[in-house]
Amino acid sequence: MRKAARWAIPVSTCLILASCTADNGSPPGPVEDRLQDQASQYLSRPDLAPPIVDVLTTPTDSDGLVFLTPRIHDQGEDGPDTGLLIVDRAGNPLWAMPHEDPNGDTYVNDIDVQTYRGEPVLTFWEGTSPGIGWGEGTYRILDSSYRHIASVGAGNGYAADFHDLVITPRDTALLTSYARERRGRPFLSAIVQEIDISTGAVLFEWNSLDHIDPSESMVPEPDDPEEHYDYFHINSVDEDIDGNLLLSARHTHALYKIDRDTGDVLWRLGGPHSDFALDDDSRFAWQHDARWLPDGRISLLDNVSDDENAGRPSRALILELDEQNRSARTIRAFENPDPVTSATQANHQVLPNGHSFVGWGSVPTATEFGADGSVLWHASLPEGMYSYRAHLFDWTATPAEPPSVVAHRDDSTESGPIEVAMSWNGATEVAAWRISSGPESDGPTRVTDVAATGFETVATIPGDSDSTDSASPTFVTVEALDEAGVALGASETVEALDAR
Repeated sequence: MRKAARWAIPVSTCLILASCTADNGSPPGPVEDRLQDQASQYLSRPDLAPPIVDVLTTPTDSDGLVFLTPRIHDQGEDGPDTGLLIVDRAGNPLWAMPHEDPNGDTYVNDIDVQTYRGEPVLTFWEGTSPGIGWGEGTYRILDSSYRHIASVGAGNGYAADFHDLVITPRDTALLTSYARERRGRPFLSAIVQEIDISTGAVLFEWNSLDHIDPSESMVPEPDDPEEHYDYFHINSVDEDIDGNLLLSARHTHALYKIDRDTGDVLWRLGGPHSDFALDDDSRFAWQHDARWLPDGRISLLDNVSDDENAGRPSRALILELDEQNRSARTIRAFENPDPVTSATQANHQVLPNGHSFVGWGSVPTATEFGADGSVLWHASLPEGMYSYRAHLFDWTATPAEPPSVVAHRDDSTESGPIEVAMSWNGATEVAAWRISSGPESDGPTRVTDVAATGFETVATIPGDSDSTDSASPTFVTVEALDEAGVALGASETVEALDAR
């Protein structure tokens, strides 16, 4: 077996992604044989194989953390970890939760930062896919210590789809579901529900087949008359200040404004029956992630095509609507800088400063654009990976689980220097580490402070030959410190192991 690395191994100046939490069960096994050109390793977390992402354009403004859900098209035993990921703008991982399923039946998706009961929370979906492009599962809600505090799923016999969850100011959840039903032939109908998170009660329900005729679909019916026809394919839901809903339907190439009280379609934007006149620059297709903006405009991700070889780059759009005159125009349009077509998935997040943060879905990249279209940040996951969406959020967290630490002597003697590797998966405020060491497990006597570096910090403390102590340090514990030097959390005390 090859000798383990002495520190995290980024293959280039890259984003490093992944880790896990006790909340998700036992961690995956050792990673020494995983692909070295795609994954990094850590002494303090030998169970991890986080994928490496090249940062191709570095931002001048480093605020915010990047949220990703990388997956692998063909997951093998030697592939990098997949799951939920948070990394900072400088390329350092902050937290991740690898999702391990030996049978490959379940996965996680759609990580987001939202507000629940007045506090920032993480939300994500977990479940399975009975068919291509849709899922059945449940959304989970974690607090800023990564503790599970609530789950929310669909009601009335449906299951939550993986495409979207929006927590409203009322502490309710807007979510989507796919229903298999027969109306002449088998259909996959789009369901939208509003759920009371605390009770699970269904407060609102809308079914696409009750309001949108299948003739609006741009996708032909399956040749097999018994195959369910996914004519609508909902992938986002949002609400305006009046409570009316904005839906994105990929297979009709259209957005729909839905009356909350009646469920009626107030208008269609795009598709074969658009109520708005669209010029060539404003037309979109196979779109995702339609959102109301505070000024009444709409943002979305124009996939352009469902064929990754289409040759036309996907775009992030902001549209301005004139509802009185039923016209729409493009305010901003940002193409993938690579440029490529995102055949599936992807999102467009308009930031408070007017920038756009775009995840390119099936294309393994994410980009931040300035309001003028300039590329401020651009990064890529390893080849063969993808992330359903990519977001940029402020997030402050102190994990419930303690920091991790391992210690090894640098030589075979009992008095040699000790190498200490420490990390704290999910901690966002660690500026330094305090290393305490000594000959007894219940009372380390010597203290050394070191600056934190990336996901894992590795430092060497002197042994007996460099010490005035009567006995060589054998036991080590570490504390994570914030910028003010305040202790945030402490590890268990560990004994230094023999040289590796």
